[in-house]
Amino acid sequence: MIVLAAVAAADEAHYLFPTELAARVESGERGGLVVGIEPRSDGTLVTVSNLVLTLDEQPAPTAPDPRLDSGASSLVLPAEFRLPRELALHLDASGDPWRTLVRVVEYVSQRVVLDEEDRGAQDVASVLTRGRGRCSGRANAAVGLLRGAGIPARVVHGVVVGEGRVRWHRWGEAWLERLGWVPFDPGTSIGLVSVRYVPMRGAAEGAPLGGIRVQAMDERGFGGLPVRNGLRVLPTEGVTVQCRAGKLTGELWAALYAPDGSRWVRQGRGEVVFSGLLPGRYRLVWPQHEVLREAELTLGAAGLVRLDLLQLGEVGS
Repeated sequence: MIVLAAVAAADEAHYLFPTELAARVESGERGGLVVGIEPRSDGTLVTVSNLVLTLDEQPAPTAPDPRLDSGASSLVLPAEFRLPRELALHLDASGDPWRTLVRVVEYVSQRVVLDEEDRGAQDVASVLTRGRGRCSGRANAAVGLLRGAGIPARVVHGVVVGEGRVRWHRWGEAWLERLGWVPFDPGTSIGLVSVRYVPMRGAAEGAPLGGIRVQAMDERGFGGLPVRNGLRVLPTEGVTVQCRAGKLTGELWAALYAPDGSRWVRQGRGEVVFSGLLPGRYRLVWPQHEVLREAELTLGAAGLVRLDLLQLGEVGS
């Protein structure tokens, strides 16, 4: 298979931060987010991008496995802490870390009500007992439960940019073997977070956040993810689209346009294949009898979709 072009558009957001706040922004790659900082005369431009890929398309991690560190803080729990029985009974018997992550985040999302006015202790045991907590409490609860299930996990500090409002926020990351640190936010998403999230060092709830302005925002990839039990969940496997032209065995090419504007062009002998696709509506373009044909495709759950381009071309002609 020859790749003629692969122009993949990532979700991306641009923010103008006051210089003193930008000094706290954690630049570089973290949990799928890539954060860049560019000083300007009127402040600091902070760019957050995230290439939305199915888990089977994710690259191998570059960070070391935290379980190899005997003093790993990502595994520390109070000595007396135990997983709630109703959660332990529903964890995947195979020990699959991804399924465990999904179960734990769903459990916290359903059992712990978000209450930003909650003034109780925000540790895992206290939040689970009360059944409510701030964003920090829900993140602490999920992190604690994941550690109790043997999965390294940690809390991430930063801000989240809403519609007309910026607020301090906490979410989490879990170490999932070949995937490295995978982000989640109880009540919102599993497998990734939106480019509305900006990781920050030394973040403290209550510190003023005035002056942060949105310059541009594109989160169509995140917004198009499937929803499971109220959470946007990154698919573990993508959809594969196999395109053939009847019994023809010569050179064939086709272009696929994704919901977020991404474009892939493939060339092959007798068939072209697009793999690792997220659910959503796509547009397929290919040449037939010296004329460009196109068709709309709506892809659902993971699996294989076989298409005969000659038949599609006749339908669309």
